[in-house]
Amino acid sequence: MKKKHWRIFAAAVILLFALTAGAAWGFNRYYTRLLTPINKQNDRPITITIPSGASVRDMAQILEKKGLVRKAWAFEFYARWNHLNTYRSGTYSFNQTMSVGQLMNNLKNGAHRGIIVLVDVRQGMWVSEVAAQMANAAKLDKPDVLKKLKDHHYVNDHYVKKYPFLTNEIFQKGIEYPLEGYLAPGIYRFKKGKSPLTLDQMVNKMLDKTAQRLHSYSGEIKTNKLGSVHKILTMASLIEQEAPDQKNREKIAGVFYNRLDLDMRLQTDPSIAYGQQRRIRAYTKKDLKTDTPYNTYTRSGLTVGPIGAPALDAIEAVLRPIKSKNVYFYARPNGKVYYSQTYKQHQEVIAKYRHEWAEKS
Repeated sequence: MKKKHWRIFAAAVILLFALTAGAAWGFNRYYTRLLTPINKQNDRPITITIPSGASVRDMAQILEKKGLVRKAWAFEFYARWNHLNTYRSGTYSFNQTMSVGQLMNNLKNGAHRGIIVLVDVRQGMWVSEVAAQMANAAKLDKPDVLKKLKDHHYVNDHYVKKYPFLTNEIFQKGIEYPLEGYLAPGIYRFKKGKSPLTLDQMVNKMLDKTAQRLHSYSGEIKTNKLGSVHKILTMASLIEQEAPDQKNREKIAGVFYNRLDLDMRLQTDPSIAYGQQRRIRAYTKKDLKTDTPYNTYTRSGLTVGPIGAPALDAIEAVLRPIKSKNVYFYARPNGKVYYSQTYKQHQEVIAKYRHEWAEKS
């Protein structure tokens, strides 16, 4: 009987040891993961400020709040275990590709990477929207930025002379902002220095990117039937607003070329919103009839200029359209696009799916 009890006791001890060892192994694995980078693909700068007199716990909470560590307690434990007794206060620029060890070493050594400010130009953005970001990044007056970007003399003196692709077409009567469509989409990083960040520094960086893009397609641009960079960017900006995927952008480009060849109005809704300088969710009959240099329902041909910042694949769609006999297309809210060769076919598609847009708005 005693022998049986001993076996039960031994088994219980072994089981307890196994459970303890398993728990320890599991915790160690979990803890080790908490020390790894949050996102190895996201190197977008995140600025943090460590105030003088902050404790290790204070720093850990700041890092967690900024999305740089998974758990504040894990950073605190790691820092104390590795004897982070001294650190340097100040402003740091970190990112989510950094491990807890890298963050700790930078704080310990005072490795200030410099404050990075971002200007995020998303595809389809208007100059008026980009101006707001630039003003915020450089602490400039937004109305003053807009005034300069609308001023033909300012644009000519500061940018046209430096960038040959900026021709007199950007100064045509009716154009809202001469640089509309020329400020390439992308995330722009600017390092703060002793001198304040200027409007020209930001705009030049965007125009430099546009120059690189246009140079890559210089051969196709020269032979394109539209005849100029300005018109290519104009059509690309219209396509940008109509379809999110490359294949449909190429198909829509083909439709636009067909309509231009037949002298049919493009009748693309986003042109109406840009002409009125307001984002429109649901278009009314009044909107369609309100004439502006950008309204493709009241005017033939392309708009007088771009209606936003086109992405590279929208430009490629203009240069490499998918040819067809289609002259109509209809996009559903789910992103699916239907193409038609006749007005009758087009009306049948509209009748079938029009209610979806009404329900969405």
